Amino acid sequence: MESQATALRLALSAEAQARRVAEDPVHGGAATGTDAWLAGLLGSTRASQAAGVRLGELLATKYAVTREAFAAGRLRADQVRVIVNAAEQAPARATPEQLRAAEEVLVGKATGEGTRSGRGMNATRLRQAARRMFDPVDPELADEHEQAMLTRERKGAEVETYLSLHDNGDGTWSGRFRIPELHGNLLDTVLGRLTSPRRVGRDNNGRPVVDETAPGIGESVSFPEVQGAALCELIEHLPSTGHAGATASVLVTMDLAGLLDGIGAARLESGVRVTAGEARRLACEAGLVPAVLGGRSEPLDLGRERRLHSTAQRRALSLVHDSCAVAGCERPFSWCEVHHHRLAWSQGGRTNLGNGLPLCGHHHRRAHDPGWDLREHTSGEHRFHRRR
Repeated sequence: MESQATALRLALSAEAQARRVAEDPVHGGAATGTDAWLAGLLGSTRASQAAGVRLGELLATKYAVTREAFAAGRLRADQVRVIVNAAEQAPARATPEQLRAAEEVLVGKATGEGTRSGRGMNATRLRQAARRMFDPVDPELADEHEQAMLTRERKGAEVETYLSLHDNGDGTWSGRFRIPELHGNLLDTVLGRLTSPRRVGRDNNGRPVVDETAPGIGESVSFPEVQGAALCELIEHLPSTGHAGATASVLVTMDLAGLLDGIGAARLESGVRVTAGEARRLACEAGLVPAVLGGRSEPLDLGRERRLHSTAQRRALSLVHDSCAVAGCERPFSWCEVHHHRLAWSQGGRTNLGNGLPLCGHHHRRAHDPGWDLREHTSGEHRFHRRR
């Protein structure tokens, strides 16, 4: 019924445009256009009616198959917009017969008619299928049409792409963003892999091991919270090599006393202060440069060459560990950070293979959490235990 009502309203707008009702001093009410006349009639805004006038005209004059399905309530308004938008970008050499045949195919996919399940595609899936709407008609025409649609979408996405960040003043930030489809899918894929690790692994004897420290295990954590944690982990893996290296590096400044005893705070170059434990963990990242100051603020260490494990050492560790070293965790090695395990670097630990242990972002945070103790068992496996 909602679709039928919307179809009737669009048909009304098309008829009003054809009759030039807005120009009629009696019925138009001195409106400056059909969209303005509709806005006054429906109590809405002119901007909200402008697109409807154009869509109504196209349905009335060009796309009879879509119009009839819409009027019968078999299509939703968002599906109609997808079909008409795709058809309007058809190559110039497409004949009216080819266009009508492609339109019929797309309407069938939207309504589910002729499919085994009988269920149609939603607007998102339909938009993907619309790029190849000419496939049953002419594959070469479909290639040309798909290229035109992708090019137009890319240009439109570049104009509409934005990111807005806001400091809430309570230790958190909020933001909104709009990015192209390509980058949205890449981001969704990475976050999906970070938030969906296999929670049950196997120990050296083949027995199942559940990672009790992983987010969501034994906790009431919503999916958006898990996604937020994954985004934080992704941000901490900003590029630190190549052209992006110089701009992505962040300076972490802290006193030597705080580095050794874990008490006090550190300061990022932006002025934000974090705990000493968090600073020690962040300093293990290649994109963060630790600056350790003495009693009178003399620089004792500035850089990361001696502190961080080299690329060659990481490659050597990857031959021993193909994932996070904690039992039950199967985060891939490529997402792991090398932790000074046996003796912390701040306590004189050496940056060598014997003192390096690959940990994923979550378990690396646990390793620097005073409430947990990372122990190596006689089997050679590493597990976390709560400190009493």
